[in-house]
Amino acid sequence: MGQNDNGPNGTRSLGPRCVALVGPFQSGKTTLLEAILARTGAIQRQGTVDAGTTTGDSGQEARHHKMSVEATFATTNFMGDNYTFVDCPGSIEFIQDMRSVLPAIDAAVVVCEADEKKVPQLQLILRELEDQNIPRFVFLNKIDKADKRVRETIKLLQPASRVPLLLRQIPIWNGDIISGFVDLALERAFVYKEHAPSEIVELKNENLDRKKEARFKMLETLADHDDQLMEQLLEDIEPPRDKVFDDLAKELRERIVCPVLLGVATRSNGVLRLLKAIRHESPGSAETAQRLGAKAGNDATALVLKTFHTTHGGKMSVVRLLAGQAGDGTTLTTSSGDSGRVSGVFKLMGQHFEKRAQAAAGETIALGKLENAKTGDTLSSGKQPPSALTQAKPHAPVLAIAVQAKERKDDVKLGPAFTKLTEEDPSLTVVHNPENHEVVIWGQGEMHLRVAAERLADRFWCRCPRDRLRSDIERPFGNRSPSAGGTRSSQVATGSSVTLSWRSSRCRADPGSSSKTASLVALCREITSRPLRKESSTPSSTVRSDFRWSICPSP
Repeated sequence: MGQNDNGPNGTRSLGPRCVALVGPFQSGKTTLLEAILARTGAIQRQGTVDAGTTTGDSGQEARHHKMSVEATFATTNFMGDNYTFVDCPGSIEFIQDMRSVLPAIDAAVVVCEADEKKVPQLQLILRELEDQNIPRFVFLNKIDKADKRVRETIKLLQPASRVPLLLRQIPIWNGDIISGFVDLALERAFVYKEHAPSEIVELKNENLDRKKEARFKMLETLADHDDQLMEQLLEDIEPPRDKVFDDLAKELRERIVCPVLLGVATRSNGVLRLLKAIRHESPGSAETAQRLGAKAGNDATALVLKTFHTTHGGKMSVVRLLAGQAGDGTTLTTSSGDSGRVSGVFKLMGQHFEKRAQAAAGETIALGKLENAKTGDTLSSGKQPPSALTQAKPHAPVLAIAVQAKERKDDVKLGPAFTKLTEEDPSLTVVHNPENHEVVIWGQGEMHLRVAAERLADRFWCRCPRDRLRSDIERPFGNRSPSAGGTRSSQVATGSSVTLSWRSSRCRADPGSSSKTASLVALCREITSRPLRKESSTPSSTVRSDFRWSICPSP
Protein backbone atom coordinates (compact mmCIF):
# COMPACT_ATOMS: atom_id res chain seq x y z
CA MET A 1 0.00 0.00 0.00
CA GLY A 2 1.95 3.05 1.13
CA GLN A 3 5.70 2.91 1.52
CA ASN A 4 8.39 5.30 2.63
CA ASP A 5 11.64 6.16 0.94
CA ASN A 6 14.57 7.98 2.43
CA GLY A 7 15.24 10.42 -0.38
CA PRO A 8 17.55 13.42 -0.46
CA ASN A 9 14.93 15.59 1.20
CA GLY A 10 14.02 13.20 3.99
CA THR A 11 11.30 10.58 4.26
CA ARG A 12 8.53 10.66 1.68
CA SER A 13 5.59 8.43 0.87
CA LEU A 14 5.54 6.29 -2.24
CA GLY A 15 2.65 4.91 -4.25
CA PRO A 16 -0.42 6.50 -5.87
CA ARG A 17 -1.65 9.72 -4.35
CA CYS A 18 -5.04 11.48 -4.41
CA VAL A 19 -5.05 15.26 -3.93
CA ALA A 20 -8.09 17.57 -3.87
CA LEU A 21 -8.04 21.12 -5.23
CA VAL A 22 -10.44 23.12 -3.06
CA GLY A 23 -11.06 26.79 -2.41
CA PRO A 24 -13.52 29.65 -2.71
CA PHE A 25 -15.57 30.25 -5.83
CA GLN A 26 -13.54 31.55 -8.81
CA SER A 27 -10.18 31.24 -7.07
CA GLY A 28 -8.60 29.41 -10.02
CA LYS A 29 -8.88 25.70 -9.12
CA THR A 30 -9.82 24.53 -12.62
CA THR A 31 -7.03 26.60 -14.13
CA LEU A 32 -4.55 25.15 -11.64
CA LEU A 33 -5.65 21.61 -12.56
CA GLU A 34 -5.09 22.47 -16.21
CA ALA A 35 -1.63 23.85 -15.44
CA ILE A 36 -0.74 20.68 -13.48
CA LEU A 37 -1.86 18.42 -16.33
CA ALA A 38 0.09 20.48 -18.87
CA ARG A 39 3.23 20.54 -16.73
CA THR A 40 3.14 16.77 -16.15
CA GLY A 41 2.53 16.02 -19.83
CA ALA A 42 -1.00 14.61 -19.40
CA ILE A 43 -2.28 17.14 -21.96
CA GLN A 44 -0.42 18.78 -24.81
CA ARG A 45 -1.59 22.34 -24.22
CA GLN A 46 -3.07 24.24 -21.31
CA GLY A 47 -6.67 25.24 -22.00
CA THR A 48 -8.69 28.10 -20.53
CA VAL A 49 -12.06 28.34 -18.83
CA ASP A 50 -13.19 31.25 -21.02
CA ALA A 51 -12.46 29.31 -24.19
CA GLY A 52 -14.11 26.17 -22.81
CA THR A 53 -11.03 24.03 -23.51
CA THR A 54 -10.14 22.81 -20.01
CA THR A 55 -10.11 19.19 -18.88
CA GLY A 56 -12.02 20.21 -15.78
CA ASP A 57 -15.46 21.79 -16.11
CA SER A 58 -15.88 19.95 -19.41
CA GLY A 59 -19.54 19.12 -18.80
CA GLN A 60 -22.17 20.99 -20.75
CA GLU A 61 -23.61 22.71 -17.68
CA ALA A 62 -20.17 23.79 -16.40
CA ARG A 63 -19.19 25.16 -19.80
CA HIS A 64 -22.46 27.03 -20.13
CA HIS A 65 -22.22 28.71 -16.71
CA LYS A 66 -18.37 28.96 -16.69
CA MET A 67 -18.18 27.46 -13.21
CA SER A 68 -17.57 24.08 -11.57
CA VAL A 69 -20.83 22.28 -10.84
CA GLU A 70 -19.38 18.85 -9.94
CA ALA A 71 -16.08 17.25 -8.99
CA THR A 72 -13.65 16.53 -11.83
CA PHE A 73 -11.06 13.73 -11.58
CA ALA A 74 -7.83 13.65 -13.60
CA THR A 75 -4.97 11.15 -13.25
CA THR A 76 -1.41 11.98 -14.27
CA ASN A 77 2.18 10.95 -13.60
CA PHE A 78 4.87 13.12 -12.04
CA MET A 79 8.47 11.98 -11.59
CA GLY A 80 7.42 8.34 -11.69
CA ASP A 81 4.54 8.65 -9.21
CA ASN A 82 0.83 8.34 -9.97
CA TYR A 83 -1.42 11.24 -8.91
CA THR A 84 -5.15 11.80 -9.18
CA PHE A 85 -6.19 15.42 -8.74
CA VAL A 86 -9.81 16.25 -7.89
CA ASP A 87 -11.09 19.69 -8.90
CA CYS A 88 -13.88 20.41 -6.39
CA PRO A 89 -16.57 23.07 -6.93
CA GLY A 90 -16.07 26.30 -5.00
CA SER A 91 -19.69 27.42 -4.91
CA ILE A 92 -21.39 26.68 -1.61
CA GLU A 93 -24.39 25.32 -3.54
CA PHE A 94 -22.26 22.43 -4.88
CA ILE A 95 -20.18 21.84 -1.75
CA GLN A 96 -21.51 18.29 -1.27
CA ASP A 97 -19.24 17.02 -4.04
CA MET A 98 -16.24 18.32 -2.09
CA ARG A 99 -17.49 16.81 1.17
CA SER A 100 -17.92 13.39 -0.48
CA VAL A 101 -14.36 13.42 -1.82
CA LEU A 102 -12.46 14.73 1.21
CA PRO A 103 -12.39 11.60 3.45
CA ALA A 104 -10.38 9.54 0.94
CA ILE A 105 -7.79 12.10 -0.18
CA ASP A 106 -4.19 12.19 1.05
CA ALA A 107 -3.87 15.98 1.03
CA ALA A 108 -5.65 19.10 -0.15
CA VAL A 109 -4.42 22.16 -2.01
CA VAL A 110 -6.48 25.16 -0.91
CA VAL A 111 -6.47 27.61 -3.80
CA CYS A 112 -7.15 31.18 -2.72
CA GLU A 113 -6.24 34.78 -3.41
CA ALA A 114 -5.68 37.98 -1.50
CA ASP A 115 -9.38 38.92 -1.43
CA GLU A 116 -10.90 39.93 1.89
CA LYS A 117 -14.43 39.15 0.66
CA LYS A 118 -13.56 35.48 0.17
CA VAL A 119 -12.04 34.90 3.62
CA PRO A 120 -15.33 33.67 5.21
CA GLN A 121 -15.77 31.05 2.49
CA LEU A 122 -12.11 30.10 2.85
CA GLN A 123 -12.73 29.61 6.56
CA LEU A 124 -15.63 27.21 5.89
CA ILE A 125 -13.43 25.09 3.63
CA LEU A 126 -10.49 25.06 6.06
CA ARG A 127 -12.81 24.09 8.92
CA GLU A 128 -14.04 21.11 6.88
CA LEU A 129 -10.45 20.01 6.25
CA GLU A 130 -9.47 20.55 9.88
CA ASP A 131 -12.44 18.58 11.19
CA GLN A 132 -11.48 15.63 8.98
CA ASN A 133 -7.75 15.84 9.89
CA ILE A 134 -6.62 16.30 6.29
CA PRO A 135 -3.13 17.74 5.63
CA ARG A 136 -3.32 20.82 3.44
CA PHE A 137 -1.27 23.31 1.46
CA VAL A 138 -2.38 26.82 0.58
CA PHE A 139 -1.66 27.91 -2.98
CA LEU A 140 -1.86 31.71 -3.11
CA ASN A 141 -2.99 32.15 -6.68
CA LYS A 142 -3.11 35.25 -8.91
CA ILE A 143 -0.09 36.63 -7.11
CA ASP A 144 0.60 38.83 -10.15
CA LYS A 145 -2.62 40.76 -9.45
CA ALA A 146 -2.17 41.09 -5.68
CA ASP A 147 -2.52 44.61 -4.31
CA LYS A 148 -1.03 43.64 -0.93
CA ARG A 149 2.35 42.47 0.25
CA VAL A 150 2.53 38.76 1.02
CA ARG A 151 2.95 39.34 4.75
CA GLU A 152 -0.21 41.45 4.77
CA THR A 153 -2.02 38.72 2.85
CA ILE A 154 -0.97 36.07 5.39
CA LYS A 155 -2.28 38.28 8.22
CA LEU A 156 -5.54 38.64 6.28
CA LEU A 157 -5.94 34.88 5.76
CA GLN A 158 -4.65 33.65 9.14
CA PRO A 159 -7.98 34.06 11.02
CA ALA A 160 -9.49 31.50 8.63
CA SER A 161 -7.06 28.79 9.81
CA ARG A 162 -6.75 27.20 13.24
CA VAL A 163 -3.09 26.33 12.61
CA PRO A 164 -0.29 28.72 11.58
CA LEU A 165 -0.03 29.57 7.89
CA LEU A 166 3.64 28.85 7.17
CA LEU A 167 5.06 31.01 4.39
CA ARG A 168 7.28 28.74 2.28
CA GLN A 169 8.06 31.26 -0.44
CA ILE A 170 8.45 35.02 -0.76
CA PRO A 171 8.07 36.99 -3.99
CA ILE A 172 10.85 38.77 -5.86
CA TRP A 173 9.70 42.26 -6.76
CA ASN A 174 10.76 44.14 -9.85
CA GLY A 175 9.26 47.53 -9.07
CA ASP A 176 5.55 46.87 -8.58
CA ILE A 177 5.65 43.59 -10.52
CA ILE A 178 6.37 40.15 -9.07
CA SER A 179 8.99 38.55 -11.30
CA GLY A 180 9.79 35.41 -9.30
CA PHE A 181 10.04 33.87 -5.84
CA VAL A 182 12.46 32.59 -3.23
CA ASP A 183 12.02 29.05 -1.90
CA LEU A 184 12.84 29.49 1.79
CA ALA A 185 13.39 25.77 2.45
CA LEU A 186 15.52 25.20 -0.64
CA GLU A 187 17.25 28.62 -0.30
CA ARG A 188 17.07 29.26 -4.00
CA ALA A 189 15.61 32.09 -6.05
CA PHE A 190 13.61 31.56 -9.25
CA VAL A 191 12.46 33.93 -11.99
CA TYR A 192 9.11 33.12 -13.59
CA LYS A 193 8.92 32.00 -17.22
CA GLU A 194 5.49 31.83 -18.84
CA HIS A 195 4.41 28.21 -19.44
CA ALA A 196 7.99 27.05 -18.80
CA PRO A 197 10.14 26.03 -15.81
CA SER A 198 11.39 28.93 -13.69
CA GLU A 199 15.02 29.97 -14.01
CA ILE A 200 17.36 29.94 -10.99
CA VAL A 201 18.94 33.33 -10.25
CA GLU A 202 21.30 34.70 -7.62
CA LEU A 203 19.92 36.81 -4.79
CA LYS A 204 21.56 40.14 -4.00
CA ASN A 205 21.25 43.08 -1.63
CA GLU A 206 17.71 43.73 -0.39
CA ASN A 207 16.27 40.43 -1.66
CA LEU A 208 19.00 38.52 0.18
CA ASP A 209 18.17 40.27 3.46
CA ARG A 210 14.45 39.61 2.98
CA LYS A 211 15.18 35.94 2.36
CA LYS A 212 17.20 35.58 5.56
CA GLU A 213 14.52 37.27 7.65
CA ALA A 214 11.66 35.24 6.15
CA ARG A 215 13.58 31.94 6.41
CA PHE A 216 14.37 32.54 10.09
CA LYS A 217 10.68 33.20 10.77
CA MET A 218 9.74 29.95 8.99
CA LEU A 219 12.30 28.00 11.03
CA GLU A 220 11.02 29.60 14.25
CA THR A 221 7.52 28.31 13.50
CA LEU A 222 8.85 24.82 12.79
CA ALA A 223 10.95 24.93 15.98
CA ASP A 224 7.82 25.38 18.12
CA HIS A 225 7.40 21.60 17.81
CA ASP A 226 11.06 20.56 17.46
CA ASP A 227 13.36 21.11 20.45
CA GLN A 228 16.48 20.17 18.51
CA LEU A 229 15.77 22.77 15.85
CA MET A 230 15.05 25.35 18.55
CA GLU A 231 18.44 24.71 20.15
CA GLN A 232 20.16 25.13 16.80
CA LEU A 233 18.44 28.46 16.22
CA LEU A 234 19.31 29.72 19.71
CA GLU A 235 22.96 28.80 19.15
CA ASP A 236 23.00 30.40 15.68
CA ILE A 237 23.68 27.02 14.06
CA GLU A 238 22.33 26.69 10.53
CA PRO A 239 20.17 23.52 10.47
CA PRO A 240 20.88 20.98 7.71
CA ARG A 241 18.61 21.24 4.70
CA ASP A 242 17.42 17.64 5.10
CA LYS A 243 16.42 18.42 8.68
CA VAL A 244 14.30 21.36 7.50
CA PHE A 245 12.52 19.25 4.87
CA ASP A 246 11.92 16.47 7.41
CA ASP A 247 10.29 18.95 9.76
CA LEU A 248 8.17 20.42 6.95
CA ALA A 249 6.88 16.96 6.00
CA LYS A 250 6.32 15.88 9.61
CA GLU A 251 4.41 18.99 10.69
CA LEU A 252 2.29 18.99 7.52
CA ARG A 253 1.27 15.34 8.04
CA GLU A 254 0.50 16.00 11.69
CA ARG A 255 -1.59 19.06 10.67
CA ILE A 256 0.52 21.34 12.87
CA VAL A 257 1.18 23.89 10.12
CA CYS A 258 -0.32 24.80 6.75
CA PRO A 259 2.41 25.66 4.20
CA VAL A 260 1.73 28.57 1.84
CA LEU A 261 3.13 28.60 -1.71
CA LEU A 262 2.78 31.28 -4.38
CA GLY A 263 1.93 31.16 -8.06
CA VAL A 264 -0.05 32.20 -11.12
CA ALA A 265 -2.00 29.25 -12.48
CA THR A 266 -2.86 30.91 -15.80
CA ARG A 267 0.86 31.06 -16.65
CA SER A 268 1.87 27.84 -14.81
CA ASN A 269 4.05 29.89 -12.44
CA GLY A 270 4.75 28.08 -9.17
CA VAL A 271 3.14 24.82 -10.31
CA LEU A 272 6.36 22.79 -10.43
CA ARG A 273 7.36 23.76 -6.87
CA LEU A 274 3.83 22.90 -5.69
CA LEU A 275 4.06 19.45 -7.29
CA LYS A 276 7.45 18.81 -5.69
CA ALA A 277 6.12 19.87 -2.28
CA ILE A 278 3.20 17.45 -2.67
CA ARG A 279 5.54 14.67 -3.78
CA HIS A 280 8.01 15.01 -0.91
CA GLU A 281 5.81 16.12 1.98
CA SER A 282 2.24 14.85 1.62
CA PRO A 283 1.23 11.50 3.17
CA GLY A 284 0.33 8.45 1.09
CA SER A 285 -2.57 6.04 0.91
CA ALA A 286 -1.33 4.01 3.90
CA GLU A 287 -1.74 7.01 6.21
CA THR A 288 -5.14 7.78 4.67
CA ALA A 289 -6.35 4.21 5.18
CA GLN A 290 -5.15 4.35 8.77
CA ARG A 291 -6.96 7.66 9.34
CA LEU A 292 -10.20 6.13 8.04
CA GLY A 293 -9.75 2.88 9.95
CA ALA A 294 -9.52 0.69 6.82
CA LYS A 295 -7.96 -2.69 7.52
CA ALA A 296 -4.92 -3.75 5.52
CA GLY A 297 -5.12 -7.13 3.81
CA ASN A 298 -5.72 -8.95 0.54
CA ASP A 299 -9.42 -8.04 0.37
CA ALA A 300 -10.16 -4.95 -1.67
CA THR A 301 -11.50 -2.01 0.32
CA ALA A 302 -12.72 1.10 -1.47
CA LEU A 303 -14.69 4.28 -0.82
CA VAL A 304 -17.10 5.62 -3.45
CA LEU A 305 -16.31 9.29 -4.11
CA LYS A 306 -18.63 10.12 -6.98
CA THR A 307 -21.24 8.54 -9.25
CA PHE A 308 -21.64 9.25 -12.97
CA HIS A 309 -24.21 8.01 -15.46
CA THR A 310 -22.61 8.02 -18.92
CA THR A 311 -24.37 7.78 -22.24
CA HIS A 312 -22.69 4.62 -23.50
CA GLY A 313 -20.85 3.16 -20.50
CA GLY A 314 -23.75 3.19 -18.06
CA LYS A 315 -23.15 3.79 -14.36
CA MET A 316 -19.60 4.63 -13.27
CA SER A 317 -18.56 4.66 -9.60
CA VAL A 318 -15.39 6.66 -8.90
CA VAL A 319 -13.61 4.99 -5.96
CA ARG A 320 -10.41 5.33 -3.96
CA LEU A 321 -8.93 1.87 -3.45
CA LEU A 322 -7.56 1.77 0.11
CA ALA A 323 -6.49 -1.87 0.29
CA GLY A 324 -6.14 -4.91 -1.95
CA GLN A 325 -6.72 -4.99 -5.70
CA ALA A 326 -9.78 -4.57 -7.90
CA GLY A 327 -10.22 -5.66 -11.50
CA ASP A 328 -12.78 -6.59 -14.10
CA GLY A 329 -15.07 -9.23 -12.57
CA THR A 330 -14.27 -8.46 -8.93
CA THR A 331 -17.35 -8.79 -6.72
CA LEU A 332 -17.74 -5.92 -4.26
CA THR A 333 -20.19 -5.68 -1.38
CA THR A 334 -21.55 -2.51 0.24
CA SER A 335 -22.03 -1.98 3.98
CA SER A 336 -25.73 -2.73 3.56
CA GLY A 337 -24.93 -6.16 2.08
CA ASP A 338 -25.72 -5.40 -1.59
CA SER A 339 -23.24 -6.97 -4.01
CA GLY A 340 -22.21 -6.22 -7.58
CA ARG A 341 -19.67 -7.41 -10.10
CA VAL A 342 -17.24 -4.89 -11.61
CA SER A 343 -17.70 -4.47 -15.36
CA GLY A 344 -14.54 -2.63 -16.37
CA VAL A 345 -11.86 -0.58 -14.60
CA PHE A 346 -11.22 2.90 -15.99
CA LYS A 347 -8.62 5.66 -15.74
CA LEU A 348 -10.07 9.12 -15.20
CA MET A 349 -9.38 12.23 -17.25
CA GLY A 350 -12.21 14.72 -16.88
CA GLN A 351 -15.26 13.44 -18.78
CA HIS A 352 -13.21 10.72 -20.47
CA PHE A 353 -12.93 7.17 -19.11
CA GLU A 354 -10.07 5.04 -20.47
CA LYS A 355 -10.20 1.29 -19.87
CA ARG A 356 -7.22 -0.13 -18.01
CA ALA A 357 -5.99 -3.21 -16.16
CA GLN A 358 -6.75 -4.00 -12.53
CA ALA A 359 -5.94 -1.35 -9.93
CA ALA A 360 -3.77 -1.58 -6.83
CA ALA A 361 -4.17 -0.02 -3.39
CA GLY A 362 -3.96 3.78 -3.41
CA GLU A 363 -5.26 4.31 -6.93
CA THR A 364 -8.34 6.36 -7.78
CA ILE A 365 -10.33 4.72 -10.56
CA ALA A 366 -13.82 4.33 -12.02
CA LEU A 367 -15.59 0.97 -11.74
CA GLY A 368 -18.29 0.14 -14.25
CA LYS A 369 -21.87 -0.92 -13.56
CA LEU A 370 -21.93 -1.32 -9.78
CA GLU A 371 -25.67 -0.71 -9.73
CA ASN A 372 -26.06 -0.99 -5.94
CA ALA A 373 -23.14 1.28 -5.03
CA LYS A 374 -23.86 4.87 -4.04
CA THR A 375 -21.68 7.89 -3.36
CA GLY A 376 -20.20 7.55 0.13
CA ASP A 377 -20.53 3.76 0.27
CA THR A 378 -17.72 1.55 1.57
CA LEU A 379 -17.03 -1.43 -0.71
CA SER A 380 -15.20 -4.67 0.04
CA SER A 381 -14.40 -7.91 -1.77
CA GLY A 382 -14.49 -9.83 1.53
CA LYS A 383 -17.08 -12.40 2.49
CA GLN A 384 -18.70 -10.14 5.10
CA PRO A 385 -20.20 -6.69 4.43
CA PRO A 386 -17.68 -4.00 5.46
CA SER A 387 -18.22 -1.43 8.18
CA ALA A 388 -18.87 2.06 6.83
CA LEU A 389 -15.63 4.05 6.93
CA THR A 390 -17.27 7.46 6.74
CA GLN A 391 -20.50 9.21 5.86
CA ALA A 392 -20.85 12.72 4.44
CA LYS A 393 -24.49 13.58 5.08
CA PRO A 394 -25.75 16.35 2.75
CA HIS A 395 -26.84 19.67 4.19
CA ALA A 396 -30.57 20.22 4.49
CA PRO A 397 -32.03 21.66 1.25
CA VAL A 398 -33.23 25.25 1.25
CA LEU A 399 -34.87 25.88 -2.13
CA ALA A 400 -37.11 23.87 -4.44
CA ILE A 401 -38.66 23.83 -7.90
CA ALA A 402 -41.83 22.08 -8.98
CA VAL A 403 -41.21 20.25 -12.25
CA GLN A 404 -43.31 18.38 -14.75
CA ALA A 405 -42.68 16.67 -18.05
CA LYS A 406 -43.03 18.99 -21.01
CA GLU A 407 -44.91 16.30 -22.89
CA ARG A 408 -47.07 13.52 -21.47
CA LYS A 409 -45.01 10.86 -23.26
CA ASP A 410 -42.00 11.88 -21.10
CA ASP A 411 -43.75 11.03 -17.81
CA VAL A 412 -42.44 7.49 -17.92
CA LYS A 413 -38.86 8.81 -18.15
CA LEU A 414 -39.08 10.95 -15.03
CA GLY A 415 -38.71 8.16 -12.45
CA PRO A 416 -35.41 6.72 -13.81
CA ALA A 417 -34.14 10.23 -14.53
CA PHE A 418 -34.74 11.37 -10.95
CA THR A 419 -32.97 8.24 -9.66
CA LYS A 420 -29.90 8.94 -11.77
CA LEU A 421 -29.97 12.63 -10.89
CA THR A 422 -29.96 12.02 -7.13
CA GLU A 423 -27.32 9.30 -7.44
CA GLU A 424 -25.01 11.77 -9.17
CA ASP A 425 -25.82 14.52 -6.68
CA PRO A 426 -26.99 13.26 -3.24
CA SER A 427 -27.65 16.83 -2.06
CA LEU A 428 -30.75 16.90 -4.30
CA THR A 429 -34.01 15.56 -2.89
CA VAL A 430 -37.02 14.60 -5.01
CA VAL A 431 -40.41 14.78 -3.27
CA HIS A 432 -43.76 13.68 -4.72
CA ASN A 433 -46.51 15.92 -3.40
CA PRO A 434 -49.81 13.99 -3.61
CA GLU A 435 -51.89 17.02 -2.64
CA ASN A 436 -50.84 19.12 -5.61
CA HIS A 437 -50.01 16.15 -7.84
CA GLU A 438 -46.58 17.57 -8.55
CA VAL A 439 -42.93 16.57 -8.23
CA VAL A 440 -40.67 18.94 -6.30
CA ILE A 441 -36.86 18.96 -6.44
CA TRP A 442 -35.16 20.39 -3.37
CA GLY A 443 -31.61 21.71 -3.56
CA GLN A 444 -29.04 24.10 -2.15
CA GLY A 445 -29.86 27.20 -4.19
CA GLU A 446 -31.14 28.64 -7.44
CA MET A 447 -28.04 27.73 -9.48
CA HIS A 448 -28.04 24.23 -8.01
CA LEU A 449 -31.64 23.69 -9.11
CA ARG A 450 -31.05 25.32 -12.49
CA VAL A 451 -28.20 22.89 -13.20
CA ALA A 452 -30.39 19.98 -12.04
CA ALA A 453 -33.11 20.97 -14.51
CA GLU A 454 -30.53 21.29 -17.28
CA ARG A 455 -29.18 17.81 -16.52
CA LEU A 456 -32.66 16.34 -16.70
CA ALA A 457 -33.00 17.79 -20.19
CA ASP A 458 -29.47 17.28 -21.52
CA ARG A 459 -28.41 13.96 -19.96
CA PHE A 460 -31.67 12.17 -19.27
CA TRP A 461 -33.84 13.61 -22.07
CA CYS A 462 -36.61 14.86 -19.78
CA ARG A 463 -37.81 18.35 -20.58
CA CYS A 464 -38.95 19.76 -17.24
CA PRO A 465 -39.80 23.47 -17.29
CA ARG A 466 -39.51 25.15 -13.90
CA ASP A 467 -43.05 25.73 -12.72
CA ARG A 468 -42.46 27.39 -9.35
CA LEU A 469 -39.47 28.29 -7.25
CA ARG A 470 -39.94 27.73 -3.53
CA SER A 471 -37.93 28.37 -0.42
CA ASP A 472 -38.26 26.78 2.98
CA ILE A 473 -35.81 27.75 5.75
CA GLU A 474 -35.88 26.09 9.15
CA ARG A 475 -33.65 26.27 12.18
CA PRO A 476 -30.96 23.54 12.35
CA PHE A 477 -32.78 21.83 15.25
CA GLY A 478 -36.09 21.68 13.39
CA ASN A 479 -37.22 18.08 12.91
CA ARG A 480 -39.37 18.65 9.87
CA SER A 481 -38.11 17.84 6.38
CA PRO A 482 -39.38 19.07 3.00
CA SER A 483 -41.28 15.83 2.55
CA ALA A 484 -42.96 16.09 5.93
CA GLY A 485 -45.01 19.13 5.00
CA GLY A 486 -46.49 21.59 7.43
CA THR A 487 -44.08 24.46 6.83
CA ARG A 488 -45.42 27.26 4.68
CA SER A 489 -43.55 27.95 1.45
CA SER A 490 -43.95 30.99 -0.75
CA GLN A 491 -43.36 31.43 -4.44
CA VAL A 492 -40.30 33.39 -5.45
CA ALA A 493 -40.38 35.72 -8.43
CA THR A 494 -37.09 37.21 -9.57
CA GLY A 495 -37.06 40.99 -9.36
CA SER A 496 -39.94 41.23 -6.89
CA SER A 497 -40.31 41.23 -3.13
CA VAL A 498 -39.54 37.81 -1.68
CA THR A 499 -41.06 36.31 1.46
CA LEU A 500 -39.68 33.21 3.15
CA SER A 501 -41.44 31.26 5.88
CA TRP A 502 -39.08 30.82 8.83
CA ARG A 503 -40.63 29.60 12.07
CA SER A 504 -42.51 32.50 13.64
CA SER A 505 -40.74 35.22 11.69
CA ARG A 506 -40.37 36.07 8.05
CA CYS A 507 -37.39 37.42 6.18
CA ARG A 508 -38.25 39.86 3.41
CA ALA A 509 -35.86 40.92 0.71
CA ASP A 510 -35.78 44.63 0.05
CA PRO A 511 -37.65 45.13 -3.26
CA GLY A 512 -35.11 47.78 -4.19
CA SER A 513 -32.30 45.25 -4.12
CA SER A 514 -30.88 43.93 -7.39
CA SER A 515 -29.73 40.66 -5.82
CA LYS A 516 -30.82 37.31 -7.18
CA THR A 517 -32.17 34.24 -5.49
CA ALA A 518 -28.69 32.77 -5.04
CA SER A 519 -27.83 35.64 -2.72
CA LEU A 520 -31.12 35.07 -0.91
CA VAL A 521 -30.20 31.46 -0.22
CA ALA A 522 -26.81 32.44 1.15
CA LEU A 523 -28.54 35.05 3.29
CA CYS A 524 -30.96 32.51 4.74
CA ARG A 525 -28.05 30.27 5.73
CA GLU A 526 -26.47 33.24 7.45
CA ILE A 527 -29.70 34.04 9.32
CA THR A 528 -30.10 30.51 10.68
CA SER A 529 -26.68 30.75 12.32
CA ARG A 530 -27.13 34.12 14.01
CA PRO A 531 -29.74 35.66 16.34
CA LEU A 532 -32.61 37.64 14.88
CA ARG A 533 -32.28 41.39 14.84
CA LYS A 534 -34.70 44.14 13.93
CA GLU A 535 -32.31 45.57 11.36
CA SER A 536 -28.95 44.31 10.22
CA SER A 537 -26.24 45.63 7.98
CA THR A 538 -25.14 43.48 5.07
CA PRO A 539 -23.15 40.50 6.39
CA SER A 540 -19.65 40.41 4.91
CA SER A 541 -19.40 36.64 4.63
CA THR A 542 -21.47 34.56 2.23
CA VAL A 543 -23.96 37.33 1.38
CA ARG A 544 -23.22 39.48 -1.62
CA SER A 545 -22.58 43.16 -0.90
CA ASP A 546 -25.56 44.30 -2.98
CA PHE A 547 -28.12 42.46 -0.83
CA ARG A 548 -30.10 44.33 1.82
CA TRP A 549 -32.51 42.70 4.23
CA SER A 550 -34.62 43.18 7.29
CA ILE A 551 -36.40 40.94 9.79
CA CYS A 552 -40.14 41.50 10.09
CA PRO A 553 -42.58 40.01 12.61
CA SER A 554 -45.27 37.68 11.36
CA PRO A 555 -48.69 39.25 10.85
